[in-house]
Amino acid sequence: MKKVLLVNPWIHDFAAYDLWLKPWGLLKISSILKQSGFDVFFADALDRHHPLIKGKVKDKPDGTGKFHAEEIDRPAPLKDIPRKYKRYGLPPDIFMEALPGEDPDIILVSSGMTYWYPGVFECIGILRKRYPGALIVLGGIYATLAHEHAVRESGADRVIKNGELYRLSALMGKKVDFTYNNILDTDIDNDWYRDPPYAVLRLSLGCPFNCAYCAQKLLAPDLLQKDMGKALGEVEGLYEKGIKRFAFYDDALLVNSGYIREYLGKMIKKRIKADFYTPNGLHARYLDGEMALLIKEAGFKRPVLSLEISNDEKAVKWHEKVTRKEFEDAVKNLKNAGYREGEYTVYLMQGAPGMDPSDLREGMDLAVSLGAKVSVSDFSPIPGTPMSEGFPEALREPLLQNNTLTKLRDRFSST
Repeated sequence: MKKVLLVNPWIHDFAAYDLWLKPWGLLKISSILKQSGFDVFFADALDRHHPLIKGKVKDKPDGTGKFHAEEIDRPAPLKDIPRKYKRYGLPPDIFMEALPGEDPDIILVSSGMTYWYPGVFECIGILRKRYPGALIVLGGIYATLAHEHAVRESGADRVIKNGELYRLSALMGKKVDFTYNNILDTDIDNDWYRDPPYAVLRLSLGCPFNCAYCAQKLLAPDLLQKDMGKALGEVEGLYEKGIKRFAFYDDALLVNSGYIREYLGKMIKKRIKADFYTPNGLHARYLDGEMALLIKEAGFKRPVLSLEISNDEKAVKWHEKVTRKEFEDAVKNLKNAGYREGEYTVYLMQGAPGMDPSDLREGMDLAVSLGAKVSVSDFSPIPGTPMSEGFPEALREPLLQNNTLTKLRDRFSST
């Protein structure tokens, strides 16, 4: 049986933080390969708690924390940006030591943000020298959204988009089920981590909405729901192993309201006493009074609501997922459920085409008046989305999709 090495690479960026950041897809593939009889190895360059790290690693009460970071040279397209550019994750010598001594037949490398690709390339270069006979396959977000760039520049032998994971089966030499359904329903392989401060969950893949700034339609199906029994079994199994913090990776956790109500109700009956976080944001439209009470009782901490912009006339050009009134009603429901001011957050966006500073100020004023904390996201042009069409240079060079460049986007716009 073939030996397979799974690798989660470094982040090269101006800033990065472990905000419940785990390679969900790679960990699901790990489970599937093990169940299919493969010898599986794993190396996560972003594992802050790796056994080879000496000394105590600091976590915040929610399990998040800072990555180890080393300043490195800025790539040529970013050379004029007056900020430190860093490699986030394990020091290279520790990463090298963490790699298996046995030579793998196939290496699967994941990828995150498109503009993190230099860290991917560095990993592939190291893996190529260390295991010259291995077939290196690149997948993930960057490999999907900037596919041609990845094929041309990454140095991988194969580059596979998210929607083409069936191609992995042919490379494995035996039939393996890499369908979205099986990936979603299979329990995550969290055993690679030593005393992890949290675990990540998904009850669904995809999102029924089609927001102008979001590439979700290119990365996942419209909406696929996890089998209820397997969903409950997964969280219960992780809880029994000592995990007391969970982050939901769902893009539309509340959309199937009947499903999530049943899930939360059964989890409460199982007496799972854990903290749950929603870093991708919740759809306020579905946060009615009953749902707010359920997430409060289940243990959701600091729930995050996605609003982006509070001006409904502009918002309708971006999405159809929430109105100002629906957001206001959701906040009232959170308060009625027992959340106090400052215990919930709203996502707002800045720097998107058509926005001006008053839009952000209006959204912030609304959020503060309702007792919400504010988290501001900088717009970045994501390949394949309608809002990216005015940024041709950024679409050719993924480094220019970095949200750090929002305030400087005129440098690479078409105007």
